[in-house]
Amino acid sequence: MIKNLIINVINNYINIAILENNKLVELHNNININKRIYVGDIYIGKIIYIYKGMNAVFLDIGYNKYGFLNYDDIGVNYLSLKNKKIIKIKNKKNNVVDIFKIGQYIIVQVVKDTIYNKGPKLTCKITLIGRFIILIPYSKKQFVSKKIKQKKIKVKLPYNFGCIIRTLAKKEKIKKNNIKLEIYILLKIWYKIFLKIKNKKIKKVYNNNNIFYNIFKRKTINYNNIICNNYKLCNEIRFYLYVLDKKKIKLIKYYKNKNISIFNKYGIDKQKEILFGKYIYLSDGSNLIIEQTEALNVIDINSNMINNYNAFKVNLLAIKEIVRQIRLRNMGGIIIIDLIDINKKKYKKKIYYAIKKEMKNDDIKHKILPPSKFNLIEITREKNSYFINKKKIKIKNKYIYFNIKRIENFLYNYYIIKKNRNRIYLYVHPFIATYLKYGFFSYRLKWYFKYNKWISISSIYSFNILEYKFLDIKNKCIFADVVE
Repeated sequence: MIKNLIINVINNYINIAILENNKLVELHNNININKRIYVGDIYIGKIIYIYKGMNAVFLDIGYNKYGFLNYDDIGVNYLSLKNKKIIKIKNKKNNVVDIFKIGQYIIVQVVKDTIYNKGPKLTCKITLIGRFIILIPYSKKQFVSKKIKQKKIKVKLPYNFGCIIRTLAKKEKIKKNNIKLEIYILLKIWYKIFLKIKNKKIKKVYNNNNIFYNIFKRKTINYNNIICNNYKLCNEIRFYLYVLDKKKIKLIKYYKNKNISIFNKYGIDKQKEILFGKYIYLSDGSNLIIEQTEALNVIDINSNMINNYNAFKVNLLAIKEIVRQIRLRNMGGIIIIDLIDINKKKYKKKIYYAIKKEMKNDDIKHKILPPSKFNLIEITREKNSYFINKKKIKIKNKYIYFNIKRIENFLYNYYIIKKNRNRIYLYVHPFIATYLKYGFFSYRLKWYFKYNKWISISSIYSFNILEYKFLDIKNKCIFADVVE
């Protein structure tokens, strides 16, 4: 499998796409380098409200929404601004009222991004996450990932620092020098943070907004190419790759062409146009219907197949596209997949293992339950940011408008200028077909009132998004057009 990471920088906004065999599987759109809050950011926060019932507090961290700190996220100690000392919590059964006061300033870290109208989730357990090591200030303990069977790995750290040795330290057979270098970098970051903690003032003391380092340290760097259209950023990525794995530096390539955008060059823009609608059409004629809400995501597989084995094949084909859509739209919470009914247990098992295999490439924490007796598969997936849906991607772009305008020009010429009264049939790409028929007062209905003729619209899966064809009653082509 060929896996490419494409980075498109426009002013202060970064767009990141991950392609697997030239298919778009992940998209991180309009990441604002300057403004957005990131998981891992460290703040001096001021306690605004103490919620006794939830045993939690709300803090002002200088963001437009208050942060939420639960009692369980305080830990056995926390960093106070008074002389920069650690305050130990003696009685673990305490209430937040016994620990904090309104107006108090404390050091907190973001552990969960803002989701919808909810503010960021915070913790007092400060950690700095690297690729191989998680550094824990004010701790003397060293932990090793449970996935590492040989648990004799130890590293040298200064006094009052602990760490967690991550699975990648063993999995990728990293040399001790790489770990030492990362420890040095993380310690340097911590001392810079410590120097910023001087007075009682709401502010950010550590900015974890380097999206590239975050992607590289949480994922295995198994890309074939990392292509970026910003020269300065290419050098930054080279530095991080040098720290993480010297051999990977050759992967980064600078995209120089200013005439064709990098997303257009690698076909990402075209894929975006098709992939974020409510209806997703598959190669065998079946389709997916995707409905997204804050709490629940529902994916329904539709087909005319009745045979048990054929239903299995349709489900199996749909699974690949479903996993792709889950990653693309960054679905979080509960995801329900409504399979086409199959009775045999062996087919259900195969579908279950197929979806588990496809979801292995997804780095977000998730859990998959086997198909129920009602042929439903339930997936729970961690919410880590806003999901992407058709409202966030501008589907109504110049290409679609251009295509519809050309179709309308033909209809005007056919019915008004040439005064034909024969019925005609329109064949277009599935995405355009859905768009023309969508809504109560659709384009098709407008045409009916305008020309007093009902236009039959059908989908051709092999068509380009800008391709269309008109046929008469005898199935003869009246007009066909395509823009390459």
